[in-house]
Amino acid sequence: MSKYMRATVYALCLLSFSVVVIYNFSQVDSVNTKRKAYEYLGNGDCNWTDALAFGPDSDPYGTLLAGYPASGHRVAWQQTEGITGNAVLDDFFRLDLPKIGLVKTQFPHYEGIWSYGDHLSQTILLIRNPRWAMPSYHTLLSEIGYAHTWELAYDELPNVFSMRPPVEDWVKWRDYRFDDEILLWGYHIDFYMSRGEKYWLTYDFERNGQWPFRLLNETDRPWNRDNNCIHNLDCYPKDVISYERLTDTVDGPNELSKIATVLRGAEGVSVIPEDAIDCIWHETWINTPAPNNDDRDGPAREEYTFTVPQLERMKSRLEEMKDKYSTGSWVGVSNAIALVENFENYLVEVTAELDGLYANPPPTPAPDAGYKLEIQQWYNSKGKGNRYDKAKLQSWGVWDLISGFFDEEE
Repeated sequence: MSKYMRATVYALCLLSFSVVVIYNFSQVDSVNTKRKAYEYLGNGDCNWTDALAFGPDSDPYGTLLAGYPASGHRVAWQQTEGITGNAVLDDFFRLDLPKIGLVKTQFPHYEGIWSYGDHLSQTILLIRNPRWAMPSYHTLLSEIGYAHTWELAYDELPNVFSMRPPVEDWVKWRDYRFDDEILLWGYHIDFYMSRGEKYWLTYDFERNGQWPFRLLNETDRPWNRDNNCIHNLDCYPKDVISYERLTDTVDGPNELSKIATVLRGAEGVSVIPEDAIDCIWHETWINTPAPNNDDRDGPAREEYTFTVPQLERMKSRLEEMKDKYSTGSWVGVSNAIALVENFENYLVEVTAELDGLYANPPPTPAPDAGYKLEIQQWYNSKGKGNRYDKAKLQSWGVWDLISGFFDEEE
């Protein structure tokens, strides 16, 4: 199949999956490429004001903020807006504004989309301990009603960062999705560190590994690189930003300084002077109008737990990632060093939780032969499962290209 045909198939599938709707936002940031949204007062002092979108005719040197879902995108864009005065756009929301300048994404996770073409030039990688990223990701899904198309998600935006879900919903989602999500958490980091090596099969256009496709593994190497990282963007991170450090009252300003260093000097982007980073970090926390984790009602976040086998697998995954980026060609590489330092901290936290469970084992649930089917049906009822239904794919006009993945009797 020609490169043109492959691109056409991908675009057709993507379009079929999500009809792009121009949303009429009631509050749209003003567009002004000259005004700064921060005020530098000198001697490390500052004032915080609202960020402004890049003008449609501007051509700033673009930066992508990329992370696995719930890896601190909101905190990162709030703080980035604080130091630049420019609005950070989402990869598929805010369709009224051009995807230029500063954009956040979860791509290549299936919750993200490459909507910015070749408008961006550099990447910042956001990371977070999977122990907390996964529950937070599920909370966001719950708040948007498990929306499985982008246009449905628009209607649920007012609910974001408002209510944590029932613990029983978390348990179902966790037990159904854990094995894939802990892989995807690491694969997301690997994707950017490898300059775009794809962990999904070619026609798995959602990149979710659902049947009849699967996620790749080490026996499938070499993996192909994503064409976007070859032609459209330097996917290798200019720096690695830790959610835990960015939100810490001691380490936060230093972590924000790393973002400022990447952006400083980027054409068309103004960054507050270094001596005001501490000031703007604190001012952003005080003044930013967007809700955050602390604004949520519902169960405490500590109630969203994992089973012992799941925590053991999480610990193993963290050890795999730590070993990978502390050996071989990664020795002495600044991004790898940052990753390993954070992985070590994550391991301490996960190990401590495991030790607590070993010392005080939770009750063992009674065997339930129907549980696996129950959570699968629950997941499907949310619109997240069975994304590659045969009848649906046959209606899209691409069946001849992908029919080989299905058995004749299916």
